[in-house]
Amino acid sequence: MLDRTKAPETYEIDAITLQIAEVTNLSNGAKLHLIKSETQPVIRLDFVFKAGKWFEEKVGQSDLAVRMLLEGTLNHTAKQIADKIAFYGASFENSHGYDRTEFTLYCLSKYVEELLPLVLDVLQNPVFPEEEYKLLKQRTTQNIKVQRQKTSYLATHSFTEHVFGEQHPYVFGFDEEALEPLTKEDLHQFYKSRFLTQELEVLACGDINEQTQRYLEHEIQQLQLQPSKASHTSAQKEIAIHPDTGKKSSLVLVENSLQSSIRMGRRFPLITDKDYLQLAVLNEILGGYFGSRLMRNIREDKGYTYGIYSVISPKEQDSMFYIGTDVNYAVTDKTIEEIIKEITLLQQEEVPEDELQTVKNYMLGKFLNDINTIFDQCDRYKKIVLYDLPQNHYNDFVTTIRTTTAPELKALAQRYLQPEDLFVAVAGRKA
Repeated sequence: MLDRTKAPETYEIDAITLQIAEVTNLSNGAKLHLIKSETQPVIRLDFVFKAGKWFEEKVGQSDLAVRMLLEGTLNHTAKQIADKIAFYGASFENSHGYDRTEFTLYCLSKYVEELLPLVLDVLQNPVFPEEEYKLLKQRTTQNIKVQRQKTSYLATHSFTEHVFGEQHPYVFGFDEEALEPLTKEDLHQFYKSRFLTQELEVLACGDINEQTQRYLEHEIQQLQLQPSKASHTSAQKEIAIHPDTGKKSSLVLVENSLQSSIRMGRRFPLITDKDYLQLAVLNEILGGYFGSRLMRNIREDKGYTYGIYSVISPKEQDSMFYIGTDVNYAVTDKTIEEIIKEITLLQQEEVPEDELQTVKNYMLGKFLNDINTIFDQCDRYKKIVLYDLPQNHYNDFVTTIRTTTAPELKALAQRYLQPEDLFVAVAGRKA
């Protein structure tokens, strides 16, 4: 019988074992990555293109182009696409990011042969119907107007402009008039230049037997997406960083707002940098989880906010660290002062051993929970592929968490978190 008077035993985590993908180079230039698991009769297919905001030549071009693919093809209307997906109890959605665009299908493994041709039709035969384009542009513009009423949106937009420069593709959000000059032809040109099978990564995970594997290989290599003659296909497009060197702080005034949104931070090392994994530990201590220093001080002790966090946001071409919170406008300056105090403390004093051990245990436990399913593991593998990380990246991550010392964290804080290097953007008003 279970003795509930005794706590369960704990074990050290020495290494992480993730399933190894089978990689096939298809005849059309695409790569197919297979991660097999027969625990559930479900399959997920991710079609990942180098078609993010990084590659657009006009603001909003990539976002609207990606969404237009679901508005109709040569063989299916938007309603027919949605109806067929719903009929089979599946899910088909797109995700547009700064560097990549993904189209993801979830379905029962027995329905792959019914649904994969529809997915390939969406990717290969979009028609960009005029009426749907007008409605999409109108809805998006209206949504931007609504979002720009929120201080959190305005603060993040202003902050990323400070960090990267106003015209950089990693700037968050749009101005209200940004989409006005965009035409349907602009979207079609982006599609023709960036949706290329030579740069396509297809990740299939779940219940995949030999027959399904052969079917996937045969069908996906029929996909033929070639660049148009006017395309700019270089994946190594270079964009200059023009941070706002004139000032380190700004206020986007929102009259009569009771709330101010604060964003503070700077550019950070790439995810491939030797310091990145230890910086992840430092970030966790500062504001990465509910028991972090920022939460204990600014939420629990001062009562200035319901929540405050710090994040390292890696991109393929750059990386950014930032702190975010929403507070009553009257304590805006006091909140910024307390944030600086916590950062300065990390630079001046070593993290106590009991606090460091608590953070390490939390990070290891959360990581184990985050690789619990085959889809979770596929997401981790996808990160290795897209960021060109070494195959032992996650074992290095576990080792780094276990072995990072307080003096190393202090040195990192002194190097990367100097208050004078941080940009501060506030949207709302101050006392």
